[in-house]
Amino acid sequence: MPKITISVPNELLAKFKEEFPEINVAEVARRVIKKKIEELKKLEELSPKEEYKWHQ
Repeated sequence: MPKITISVPNELLAKFKEEFPEINVAEVARRVIKKKIEELKKLEELSPKEEYKWHQ
């Protein structure tokens, strides 16, 4: 699996980890990215316009 780097302000990440220590931040990021890709594909299916061809 490829790796990516995501920049998150230290205060935000610290607060998130403090409030939700059991949550895997990397898994949250993976799910959000996957969901966004699925949304973009649906948008592409609904619109034949070339401007929505995000993956070319």
